[in-house]
Amino acid sequence: MSCYTFSLAHAKDDAQLRERMASDWIEGATAISLRREPSYFSASRLQGDKVQVIMGRDTVTRRVVAAAARSITTVVLNGSPQRAALLSDIRVDRAHRGRGLATQLFCALRTLDATDPLPTYALVYDDNEPALRSLTATRAGMPQWKQFGELTVLALRLGQRRPELELDGVELRRADANALPAVVHFLNAHRTRNWAPVLDIADFQPGGRCDTLKARDFFLAVRGGQLCAVMAAWDQSSLRQAHVERYARPLAWMRPAYNAYAWLRGRPPLPAHGQALPYLYLAFIAVEHNDPSICAALLRYTRNRLADGPWLYALAALNNDDPLLSVFSAYPATHSAVRLYEVDFETGADTTDAPSPHSRSCVEFALT
Repeated sequence: MSCYTFSLAHAKDDAQLRERMASDWIEGATAISLRREPSYFSASRLQGDKVQVIMGRDTVTRRVVAAAARSITTVVLNGSPQRAALLSDIRVDRAHRGRGLATQLFCALRTLDATDPLPTYALVYDDNEPALRSLTATRAGMPQWKQFGELTVLALRLGQRRPELELDGVELRRADANALPAVVHFLNAHRTRNWAPVLDIADFQPGGRCDTLKARDFFLAVRGGQLCAVMAAWDQSSLRQAHVERYARPLAWMRPAYNAYAWLRGRPPLPAHGQALPYLYLAFIAVEHNDPSICAALLRYTRNRLADGPWLYALAALNNDDPLLSVFSAYPATHSAVRLYEVDFETGADTTDAPSPHSRSCVEFALT
């Protein structure tokens, strides 16, 4: 019978962590693997300024059979910037499930939390039933998972342009390097709900967590010389990728016909099993006064400029109570639901600075 040892991962463990990510699928109607090529730790900087990875090894084979990341960053909580932790990339080898390994993994995470206790959050896909059962069940050794919201993730299909939406007095354009400080200021000023990331211009400079997002990847709406909306199109494929491991049966049946059509139209095909899905994120969405007409015009402008790119989809994730969700829902898209949880390792702890469970949230999906 296998026994396990737990420790913090280091650069020498990168290959086994990447293997773990590729092997453990996110189950649902369509199964995907979320990979970190060419470097697990290089991609991890997206999630926080400091990343602690707990890994569990089989003492017989010395293979990494479980892992979880705790990424520390600064977010808005109760109206002010605070350090917080994101739990992500929780993986357990199928062959070792049902042996208490997940509980042992969370005991190791609890030790990290006790050393540096922080408000902690996590995301779980709604149709990933095995993960929901394992993580949120009430049992000894596991933290409390308190759901505080839900995201709707829309995989907007790209390729077909629509007429531009023109608004009097509003200019739509791409950003340049000179605009980046104003963009960062605008995002921090207009994204003030709980769990919104607090950004700095250094995040977009070489070595920063957002350094693969260039100024030109931001799309702007400007009125009277001032920003009134921002949206970014962020391709993270140089750091992390989603591979299709199994299609839902209806999609598997229609894939050959769709790919023939895509070839005729010069569009990217649906990838074969095991291949990467070409997509990017629509990230850092902020619109002054949540004006739906400005959002609709900027989204149309952005989507049209992505139409000839190599991507099948643009992922946009908005809270279910976001007033702009209907703007994005007007486009053909595949919908997924993602549950947002606060993870409480110590239910008896002082909760003075804890986020209110009734407050609206602004989790940036592209940084999770």
